[in-house]
Amino acid sequence: MSPASSMALSKKPVVVFLADDDADDRAMFEEVIHEVDPTIQLTCAEDGKALLTMLQSGNYPLPHLIFLDLNMPNKNGKEC
Repeated sequence: MSPASSMALSKKPVVVFLADDDADDRAMFEEVIHEVDPTIQLTCAEDGKALLTMLQSGNYPLPHLIFLDLNMPNKNGKEC
């Protein structure tokens, strides 16, 4: 069974994290990702440091995908 079909069978939402310091880019990304699939669970962080804190906290489900802006304050996408 392919990963995509097993995910469809499990009915668990796809979890995506986005780290981007630009609020407009985060809003645009959210709009586009929900056009692709409205069931995607998107969590956003304002920089890489905040993203790492979220991941380490255990308060969020582990993401299937992480999108990182390469140019951010505190920790950029390359440093993550």
